[in-house]
Amino acid sequence: MKSTRLQNFMKKDFHIVNNFKYFIIAPILILIVGIFVLGFAGFNLGLDFTGGTVISVAFEQNVTNAEYKEKESMIISVLKDHGITKYTLQKQGENSMPTVSIKFQDVKGVDMEELAETIKTDLATRLEFDEDQITNSGRIGASASSKLLTNALLSVGLATLFILIYIAIRFELYSGLSAIIALLHDVIIMCSLVAIFRIQVNSSFIAAVITIVGYSINNTIVIFDRVRENLRKESYSTYTNAQIVDISIKDTITRSLYTTITTLLAVVMLAIIGVSDIREFVIPIIFGLIAGTYSSIFLAPSLWSFMYRRNKDKKLLKLQNKNNSNSNTSTAEEDEVVEEDVVNS
Repeated sequence: MKSTRLQNFMKKDFHIVNNFKYFIIAPILILIVGIFVLGFAGFNLGLDFTGGTVISVAFEQNVTNAEYKEKESMIISVLKDHGITKYTLQKQGENSMPTVSIKFQDVKGVDMEELAETIKTDLATRLEFDEDQITNSGRIGASASSKLLTNALLSVGLATLFILIYIAIRFELYSGLSAIIALLHDVIIMCSLVAIFRIQVNSSFIAAVITIVGYSINNTIVIFDRVRENLRKESYSTYTNAQIVDISIKDTITRSLYTTITTLLAVVMLAIIGVSDIREFVIPIIFGLIAGTYSSIFLAPSLWSFMYRRNKDKKLLKLQNKNNSNSNTSTAEEDEVVEEDVVNS
């Protein structure tokens, strides 16, 4: 039944290029809302960008997974009781006497050294631990705020440049330009959605952006490769450029969707069962996968078609002007010859 529906769907004509103005509406709306949120609230920056305090909790006996989860819930409850909303818990070691590193962001207008001591006391009481099992490891700086961010931007910039060069060589310049615009769309949509849904931004978000830059270009290249093949087919010689692009999208859309859905199943499961640190990586990945698939199907091919047709029209106009110029020159020369004949006679 499902395969029959898919076959019926694939028999329909696609009109993506000529409806480009409708497909650009959703990204523009997301961008507008994202800019609005960033203007008033900014990103929900995590500890990697803001710094904070570290407290270590050492278990002195073996614990089961259920016992550890119970203790972890107690730790989170203590942090929330003191108004701490941005924190990470990192478990070190196995269940045989693990150590939990608690990192939490500073609270404005509060003496953090005094607050850390209060939290240590409360943790010892709630967990029923000795006070020497809980130590204040001191302050941490904003490790990702400058150097890591600079390196990430440099990495994305270099990757974008090499992608442009590669696609321009393998296909042609307009394919590279449209692919780069689609990549920028994917990154901007990722950042907008992360800001809108207040996903915490740490160094893992930078890794997610770089991952999507490499992943989303794959679907775009597959479509461009099919466009190049179809342009060479004699059976499509009477088709317009837009029709060939639509046919190429139709030829590859199932492959693109299946690839994305397969990847989404894995990362969605990680988002559901994973810890907070993993979610900070996979949720932006989910946004990027959806944005990348959308741009590969609905944006990049249409942009290439527009650039290709515009360049072709320019060449035709230039050729017509050249022919007109040559025609005018020939007419002027003929008039001069006629005039000379009249004078000589």
